[in-house]
Amino acid sequence: MTDYIKKFLNEHLKTLLFFALSGLIGGFFTGIFALDGYPEEIRQQIYDGGLNEVSLGLVTALQSAGYGIILGALGIIFAEKVGLYKNEKRLDKKPLIYTAIVAVVGGLSMILFDVLWFGRFSEAIMSSYLTKPTVPLILASLIYGGVIEEVMLRLFMLSLAAFILFKLFCKGRDEVSNWVFIVSNVICALIFAAGHLPATAMMLGITPMIVFRCFLLNGGIGFMFGWLYHRFGLRYSMLAHAGCHLISKLIWILFI
Repeated sequence: MTDYIKKFLNEHLKTLLFFALSGLIGGFFTGIFALDGYPEEIRQQIYDGGLNEVSLGLVTALQSAGYGIILGALGIIFAEKVGLYKNEKRLDKKPLIYTAIVAVVGGLSMILFDVLWFGRFSEAIMSSYLTKPTVPLILASLIYGGVIEEVMLRLFMLSLAAFILFKLFCKGRDEVSNWVFIVSNVICALIFAAGHLPATAMMLGITPMIVFRCFLLNGGIGFMFGWLYHRFGLRYSMLAHAGCHLISKLIWILFI
């Protein structure tokens, strides 16, 4: 066991440190952004409990760094067992093209579906665009969303789901069937969408249309991130996730 840990850290320590640093930075700004998005009565309760923007950001930062290290390490272990962990020492042209396409399509869809369709049924959706993105929101989206959410949902959750399905339904086989990755990706995309429901409900309320919007947009985009992870590796799903947020925020700032 000691030899395994030494070998594991020798191979993956830099990656885990990157996850931890991303968690500290992204988590800090996520905490600040989350406080800005809370209703006034909830913010007051947080203040009454002795927390403020900085302290809440620090708590979230430590929590996110923990996610990065623990779930990152477990994710690497499961990913290696099912062949999902890839050598990502360089970026290749073809995967980058697919990554850019996913980022552009995802970023545009996050805005256009609201403007052209969902906004017709909910004033709260269009009202949410009246306040421009703040710096904490942008940084939280790029770093926490692009790195930590991908560690949690793709590296850890998708790899774990694939490992479980492989052990349950592919006994005696050396290679993991493609259907295992597809089903695992669908499961993680649904979890990814469900994870956005609390924040969505807080900002927009909760109706059948809002729930459908959350699963359509977040679930659909999450599935594309999972496809990139499966095909090319975690680095590309991270870039696509961050790029999706960057494009949607730029459109929001410049055109809405």
